[in-house]
Amino acid sequence: MRPRNAVRMTSDVRRAVAVRDAAVARVRRATAAAVAGGAALSVVFTAFAAGATHPRKHVVVRTHTRTAKAKPVTAPVAPLVAVDRPSPTPPPPPAPTPSSSAAPAAPVVVSGGS
Repeated sequence: MRPRNAVRMTSDVRRAVAVRDAAVARVRRATAAAVAGGAALSVVFTAFAAGATHPRKHVVVRTHTRTAKAKPVTAPVAPLVAVDRPSPTPPPPPAPTPSSSAAPAAPVVVSGGS
């Protein structure tokens, strides 16, 4: 026996539901394919960009040579200054700077304008 609120589905309704379900499945597959393709292209372009910055591996061979140990440098000893001796006379004051006798030049004035 059927429940009272059960709706009897006609063949047109069943067909519409099947078409809708098929469309949802197609969209789901297309979305999954687009995400996978985007990820694959991302990997390809990343590998391409990484390889483009240095096309060849440069090998640098360095030879190590022994250097003679440097001898320490000794500075000459500074002369000692006597404490009880008065200091020498102070140096003369600096010479005064020569002043120019010419008057300062007047500023240049341009008349007119825009």
